[in-house]
Amino acid sequence: MAENIASDARFADMAKIRQARAMSPGMKFRAGGDLFEEACQWSLAGLAARFPSLTDRELHEKLRQHLKLAAARE
Repeated sequence: MAENIASDARFADMAKIRQARAMSPGMKFRAGGDLFEEACQWSLAGLAARFPSLTDRELHEKLRQHLKLAAARE
C-alpha cells in the first residue's frame, strides 16, 4: 500500500514538472503572482482564526508585518 502511495506521489510530481516546463515565461510569471495571492489568502484565514477580534484592515496589517519579518530573515 505504501509503495502505491509513493508511486502515485512520484507520478503527480512528474506531471507537475511536465506542466511547468510546458508553460511560457509569461505564464510562469503570472502563476507566481497567483500562488503568492493564494498563500496570502490562506495566511489571512489563519490569522483570522488566531485573532478573531481583528478587523480586515488589522489582519492585512498583521500579514504585512509577517511578510516583512520573513523578508528580513532572508
